[in-house]
Amino acid sequence: MKLEKLPEEFVQAQPVLEKISEHGFEAYFVGGSVRDVLLGREIHDVDIATSAYPEEIKDIFPYTIDVGIEHGTVLVLAGKSEAEHYEITTFRTESKYTDYRRPDHVDFVRDLREDLKRRDFTVNAFACDFEGQIIDLFDGLTDLKERRLTAVGSALERFNEDALRIMRAMRFASTLDFKIEEKTFSAMRERSHLLEKISVERIFIELDKLLLGSEWRNGLTLLIESEAWKYLPDFQDLALKKVLTELSVDFHFKNSEQAWAALLTRFSNIDVKAFLRKWKVSNEFSKYVADLVSAYELENWDLVSLYHFGLEKALLVDELKIAFGRDIDRERAVFINDQLQIHDKSEIVIAGKDLMDEFSLKPGPELGKILKTIEEQIVKNELKNEQIAILTEVKKMLELEK
Repeated sequence: MKLEKLPEEFVQAQPVLEKISEHGFEAYFVGGSVRDVLLGREIHDVDIATSAYPEEIKDIFPYTIDVGIEHGTVLVLAGKSEAEHYEITTFRTESKYTDYRRPDHVDFVRDLREDLKRRDFTVNAFACDFEGQIIDLFDGLTDLKERRLTAVGSALERFNEDALRIMRAMRFASTLDFKIEEKTFSAMRERSHLLEKISVERIFIELDKLLLGSEWRNGLTLLIESEAWKYLPDFQDLALKKVLTELSVDFHFKNSEQAWAALLTRFSNIDVKAFLRKWKVSNEFSKYVADLVSAYELENWDLVSLYHFGLEKALLVDELKIAFGRDIDRERAVFINDQLQIHDKSEIVIAGKDLMDEFSLKPGPELGKILKTIEEQIVKNELKNEQIAILTEVKKMLELEK
């Protein structure tokens, strides 16, 4: 099979492959980029594989960086822009995967087949030369047509080599709307316990992409049916089932925070921050998700809660409430937000220094308490966010304390 037209990303990298070929070596576009071209999807990364060894690549191109030379990868700087920087990896075979994630060592080879047969799924095992000729050694084109995910060679071996491929399979089921071939799924289920050997950060990335996929229900269903959820930190299958059955069928998550919040609203006895700590996410992400889960429990928005959570989070929460079948006033959040005089304390027209100068106050708890009271009164529209009004109110507060 030959591509009728090379995508722009391949055209731009064409001279690199041609130059390698001119020196007597093979070079191909490989992996997900070829798959995405065949599916008519946007390309994210252009990966190039070659029969040339790393040192030979460095002899061919004047500007290179050793980004993973021990595994055969050299970054070729073919142009000034980052888009013209290409990771070129030598064909290789791999040894045992003691850690179930990376090979103990790799051996460089000249044979394309040897390189492709170590890849995870047939639809990721294509190669494409600089003229657009597709090389399909494992009947990936049939799987692509049938929208089916099949492991290359022995599925048990592929998952034994890299257990993260189990999560990748579920992610592809979500993002590409692929079904899993029977033997491949059976091997996923059999090897799912190996996920305990994989870093939680890597699992999070795959699960996060799964949740944001257009067919996330497929991915979650596979997570349950494969029983892989048992090997994810503090996961509850009942919560997963509730998300599948209780969330509106056509709902798609706006962002990662909303997706994880949706899951966690179905968990029982959940300490959101403690849960996410085990997933080693950033504090910022953890706080955002915790806020969404807390806000989800509120019956209605008022000035104080809208100010505390902000309109962005409020709208994400309202979308979840509606998707879970709760009857809410869809316009209330925007209406309440419009009634707020301030949306952050930095918008208060008077700062602590102004009060210190005006009333000879010193920094400390008393000043902090006054500022907090002012903020609360302005939020509740009990006090205008105007200099004279605030100074008058503070004067009253200080006189009452005398």
